[in-house]
Amino acid sequence: MEDDAELRMINARKMAQLKKRVELASAPKPKEKTNREFVMENLFDRGDEVLQTAYSYYPKETDVIVDYLAKYLKEHADNDKISGGELLQVFRSLGLRFSLKTSIKVQERGKFVDLKDKFKFNRDEQVG
Repeated sequence: MEDDAELRMINARKMAQLKKRVELASAPKPKEKTNREFVMENLFDRGDEVLQTAYSYYPKETDVIVDYLAKYLKEHADNDKISGGELLQVFRSLGLRFSLKTSIKVQERGKFVDLKDKFKFNRDEQVG
């Protein structure tokens, strides 16, 4: 009779361990970030815009560069983030040239206005 009770306790313990293993195995694993996502997190000051533009002009080459940047950033975690200007310089130094849409804004009456719109507005005032 004592053997039956011990056997049931051993079986119950083993079943609990098996149940725990099944739960751990079926639990959703956190998705590892791609190199592109990792690099995007380490960009600032229009860096995301530079990277998107680079992908539109040179998709294959940009993939290779992003892989190298991700590897470098993972190995040197203590470094600062990469600015858009620095990233653009990397692409240009490798011979991959592309242009970004740029605009100059000036502050007028508490609002930022494109410089071309300001000149257009001033010209219209002078004509009228």
